[in-house]
Amino acid sequence: MTAGPRRFVAGSLLAVCTATPIAQAPDGNAILRAAGVEVPRGGAEAAFDTGLTGPSPVPPGAFVTLIIGMGPVGPRARARNAYAFGVLAGRSGRNVPPGELAGAGITLLQMVADEDRATRVAGTRVAGRVFATALDGKPAASRPQGLEPTVLLMLNTPNPLEQAAAMEAVGLLGETAAVPTLTELYRAYRERDNRQMAAGALEALVRIGEAQTEPLVKSLVGDVWGEKEDAAGLVVAFARQRFLNDGSRARLEAAKDHKTLGPAARAYLTELGPPAAP
Repeated sequence: MTAGPRRFVAGSLLAVCTATPIAQAPDGNAILRAAGVEVPRGGAEAAFDTGLTGPSPVPPGAFVTLIIGMGPVGPRARARNAYAFGVLAGRSGRNVPPGELAGAGITLLQMVADEDRATRVAGTRVAGRVFATALDGKPAASRPQGLEPTVLLMLNTPNPLEQAAAMEAVGLLGETAAVPTLTELYRAYRERDNRQMAAGALEALVRIGEAQTEPLVKSLVGDVWGEKEDAAGLVVAFARQRFLNDGSRARLEAAKDHKTLGPAARAYLTELGPPAAP
């Protein structure tokens, strides 16, 4: 009996979002502030990057307004509203009512396939977080049909921003079909000495967690590439703790309050869960 209302909400939102462009776009930054989020310099995208979350429950009307603002309102406003939606929605969209989550999924998928690059990047990143594999043991939210194959195709794009967004998304989505491509990308970027992109591929592999990644992680033990105290070094610590349980958690704990590395360290610790009892 619940399917009908959900379809109605999603369909109604889709009709609004695909209608003629809105004269006055919703302001994602203002909506975040109204919800009690301390928006950093850089706005909604910076809030998304640093892992900020909104209150629960979210103020009434916030999600509907942001979904409308993810429609044809201009690329900059569209991306800003998507990032704001991702902040308030939380991982796996736990803060979003089912009908509104379905409407957001349709709109995000449209963003992923848009002609504008910044729109594609924002849509991909937000969809990855909002429809990420659940960490709380509850059933995952239903994903919009076509999301996974569309994001998988983006792994092969030559543009590094889009490719990085796709790596982030497939990792959060737990897409096992991406493992061979991610492994190739990791090795290729290691050979090119591109730490950022190699780390992005490795992070996705760790989040997916397939057993075939373990030999790659074992090869990182003693590899000076992973010893530097930067984002790539944190990913290596995450990988070693996840696959080898070798005490690398201590590196993440030490970095969790760092100004720039802290958000990633805290996210990895959350994904690892509490330490096992001795």
